[in-house]
Amino acid sequence: MPDAPARAMTPADLHTLRQRQATHALLDVRERGEFNLGQIPGATPLPRGLLELRVEALVPRRDVPVVVYCDNGRRSALAAQTLAAMGYSEIAVLAGGLAAWRGAGYPLVEGWGVPGKDYGEKVAVAKRIPQLAPAEVMTRQQHGERFLVIDTRTPQEYERGHLPGAYGVPGGQLAVAIHDLVPDASATILVHCAGRTRSILGAQLLRRMGFANAYALENGTMAWQMAGFELERGAVRPAPTTPSPAARQLAAAFAAQVARAEGLPFLDVAKLVALRAADALHYLVDVRMPDEYRAGHIAGAVVGPGGQLALQSETIVAVRDATVVTCCDGRTRAILAASLLRRMGYPDVRVLDGGTTAWQAKALPLETGEPRREIFGLAAARARTQTVAAADLAAELAGRRPPLVLDVRGSSDFVLGHIAGSHWLARGKLEPQIASIAPDPAARLVVVSDSGVRSTLAAATLQTIGYGDVRVLAGGLGVWTAAGRPLAEGLEGADVSLAEAKGDVEVVNRRGLLERSRDDMERYLAWEVGLGKKYEHAAEDRGG
Repeated sequence: MPDAPARAMTPADLHTLRQRQATHALLDVRERGEFNLGQIPGATPLPRGLLELRVEALVPRRDVPVVVYCDNGRRSALAAQTLAAMGYSEIAVLAGGLAAWRGAGYPLVEGWGVPGKDYGEKVAVAKRIPQLAPAEVMTRQQHGERFLVIDTRTPQEYERGHLPGAYGVPGGQLAVAIHDLVPDASATILVHCAGRTRSILGAQLLRRMGFANAYALENGTMAWQMAGFELERGAVRPAPTTPSPAARQLAAAFAAQVARAEGLPFLDVAKLVALRAADALHYLVDVRMPDEYRAGHIAGAVVGPGGQLALQSETIVAVRDATVVTCCDGRTRAILAASLLRRMGYPDVRVLDGGTTAWQAKALPLETGEPRREIFGLAAARARTQTVAAADLAAELAGRRPPLVLDVRGSSDFVLGHIAGSHWLARGKLEPQIASIAPDPAARLVVVSDSGVRSTLAAATLQTIGYGDVRVLAGGLGVWTAAGRPLAEGLEGADVSLAEAKGDVEVVNRRGLLERSRDDMERYLAWEVGLGKKYEHAAEDRGG
């Protein structure tokens, strides 16, 4: 049966679809950095070059309507072809892409994790979360006031730099760890992240738990550094890995109270099994820490640590009105994560009662490691592509007729380290732009990526469009660097702006050219604070 053709959707049609809140996924198939610079509100970022790797988790049913868009419609049309080949049956392409959406006068937003950051600013305004500026913290400490300082980011971010004396307690662990760190509810607690969202949400959680003197550090480590203060680095004070029974009991009692107050629904294991047997549209989100997830999770669950969920929900749940089931090893963390998602506006959120513990008690197996999914098209691509070993490629590059090396990773990955002399062309941009780099189809090409997956898929595409001499770096750049071969840094060889590359980079990978400048920090923080202005105006309109 031939693939069903994608239909064109006008900006007005898409706007109506979004307003009606009809079941669908809206996928932005541009690169991560492009998405950061401007996107349709509520869109899910999924670069076309990662489609085969991630779409099945993001859109778990193939009969769900999917709308794809890019800048002008060309990449989204190619993405639609891939989706159709994968069996997705209701696909629409935004005609004219983001340019047409903007031209029709519809709004755009910028940034990453906008729904969660917007919610954080709403909480800051509505709950009047007290925030302390770095200078005030320093002054109060100099006058002898003692703060318990908590960094609610990921362990990797904590290690990169945190306030002096801070404990690293990811937000999803905060409720179960806090009573071991602060036995006295009257203690003064300062919560921080890099900017605002996770510190605001962390302080709000603690205040709900009865810690009345919990504050958020205003504007996080960025403000701390801009004030001229130093950060402490390294894994100095990680959270307790095993909370005490008393701390667990207090956290469980608080979570149970939240569940009752908010009317959170629970699923037992039998109901989850039935939900899956019926092939009902749902997401199972494991909100534990990544190492716990890898040690054993329910097959099909996606990892979404509770403390990062506000910022990551847009990359986990693409169909907003689907059933979302949160899961941990019991109830506490899953309840608090479900409460967060509910408050962010997800309409159907439930808690797996007992989580992985209850699952195992029913003699059902857990999966270890990372999820095991067959990547669409990869086996066929491997069968038709040749590889070149890292040592052989190094010798060829030093020879008289070096091949053209094509790096198909994200722009930030390229900027932070690439084979000297190579060219960057994200896999998603391959067909429209390859001729600008390799106009001769007889050119000798070697395609590289991090592990070899995207490069293999890209090589197959190049062969399909007429390039006859294409090979893949075996094992990817991981093998190249493991052998001690150097990488070059910088923008040379990449047709991308520094702003886009900065928008593409993961927080924990920021370094060198992609570090935030002071201007970057000031613009970012002003943007984040600006998200809350509408809530201030709403409060004024209500007279409060």
